[in-house]
Amino acid sequence: MSLFPKQQLKFEESKRSALKGFTEEHTIKATNQTFDPKTFLMVVKQMVLEKFQSQTKVRFVLKARMEKVSPTDGSSIVEVRNFQSKTAIVLQSTNLDELWFEIVEQILENIAIFQMNGSGWTFHSIVSLDIHTVKYKPLRGGTYIALPKFLASKKAVINMKFKSEKWRNEDVQCFKLCTARGLNPVKDHPERITRQLEEQAETLNFDGISFPMKLKDIKKFEQQNPHISVNVLGYEAKKIFPLRISEMAEREHDVNLLLLEDKHFVLINDLSRLLSHQMSNHKEKRFFCLRCLNSCTKKEVLDKHKERCEKHDCVKLRMPEKGSILEFKNFKHSVHVPIVVYADCECLTKPIESCKPNSEHSYTEQYQKHEPSGFCI
Repeated sequence: MSLFPKQQLKFEESKRSALKGFTEEHTIKATNQTFDPKTFLMVVKQMVLEKFQSQTKVRFVLKARMEKVSPTDGSSIVEVRNFQSKTAIVLQSTNLDELWFEIVEQILENIAIFQMNGSGWTFHSIVSLDIHTVKYKPLRGGTYIALPKFLASKKAVINMKFKSEKWRNEDVQCFKLCTARGLNPVKDHPERITRQLEEQAETLNFDGISFPMKLKDIKKFEQQNPHISVNVLGYEAKKIFPLRISEMAEREHDVNLLLLEDKHFVLINDLSRLLSHQMSNHKEKRFFCLRCLNSCTKKEVLDKHKERCEKHDCVKLRMPEKGSILEFKNFKHSVHVPIVVYADCECLTKPIESCKPNSEHSYTEQYQKHEPSGFCI
């Protein structure tokens, strides 16, 4: 039997979301004011996971009452604050338990950061959990998109240009053309689609693969073209991150692509130019590991790094901003109970006289008496 019955939770649903870009909102309100954030998120887990559908973007907002003492009159101030998770994508292959764990960790971390900024706020009670969802279109490439000004200024990617308006409207093969250009680089006007490039693209094996190309089909393309490995990076708000890193290491040709707006592939021809702004303001060439986007100044150093990095999942390292301070002051949260008491009693032992016991029966022989002499807590 659950310690927290469903009567302590109230579920509401809305078709209009308060967050821009999201279309539906589900709200779970807490009628029990004794919930702490971690317990509340644990209790509502199953209720939330039942609302998840594949091909969906979700974001969570935990609304909690926070309390602090007024520095002027000593009265209690209670305000509702929102703690958001990052937007998560639910696919058919997504492990929901792992996804939920990541979401809970993000929300709890945001609460901890808010409490540790020196403002004096402490947790009071839970108001609700808002689940914002929107249908997610599968990642695929197929629509021509002009390069954003930020990317165009980098001169680090090649956006294939089509010869006619018909090509621009019916472009579903940007993956094929970018891959062919990556295998056959040219110095002058690499963005132009020539007859020669089209012929080179047709030499690649795309049997059983439909266009627009989906990320999940790239593995099949690699299996059918054993000399090629394909890596795909994503782009959003001037940030670049790994979307798909090939498991086929040490192949003759590596092709690096950038996916724009989840639908158009462009070819990366200079990783150092593209990614250096995320590391430092220095201009020298850097060698990047696509699995974690860490960089090195020498290729030999990068090769040693890859030996260790390839044993782990693809991640992007994010360091704290310069000048930021992270402090921990809620030590009570690191122990199971807020107070631990240790007590000790000291005694003097005095010998006592007693009768000789009967050996035919069981007995306890008393020979000392303990007289308390001190007590300490």
